[in-house]
Amino acid sequence: MCGIVGGTSERNILPILVEGLRRLEYRGYDSAGVAFKKNGSISVTKNKGRVDELAKKLNLKANQSNLGIAHTRWATHGIPSEKNAHPHHSKNIFVVHNGIIENHIDLKAQLKAEGIRFTTQTDTEVIAHLIRMFIEKGQSFEKAVFNSLKKLKGAYALGIINKNDPEQIIGARYQSPLVLGKGFQENFIASDVMALAPVTN
Repeated sequence: MCGIVGGTSERNILPILVEGLRRLEYRGYDSAGVAFKKNGSISVTKNKGRVDELAKKLNLKANQSNLGIAHTRWATHGIPSEKNAHPHHSKNIFVVHNGIIENHIDLKAQLKAEGIRFTTQTDTEVIAHLIRMFIEKGQSFEKAVFNSLKKLKGAYALGIINKNDPEQIIGARYQSPLVLGKGFQENFIASDVMALAPVTN
């Protein structure tokens, strides 16, 4: 199984994301990753292996952020590797995903015909490219996500951020769990309430 945790807060979100991933370790995983807002951009750190190793790479003492998404992956499409670890992105769009997109092969073929290049073996990368494609056609971030979801077949829970909309996380789900947590001037998403137990009830 996989795990998702994400949040936006006035305080540093990175320790909360890492602790959330630790609380999801019981679900099983082979890699982990985080995408977070940093200096007007989105920084991504991934690791094949344990969350503790990811935390060391993140350098929590040096890095701070008030928005991010994180993920533990159990390989379904593509081998366990740092490249195949989530979050996946397409230009400014970053996605974490639990579930399986059953029609990802057909969608991938359509996107390749549009000139989009793929860099991973995962079904999740399709989602990021779809959202980017709709945005490049002039749609808002929210509408691009909505129209991308209409093309997906299968089960999913998603956390999505956009470099050009750096205060917002979009969560979406269909037949996979995704919970919302609300705190004081902060909001969270997770695939399991255990991930958010320290920060919200």
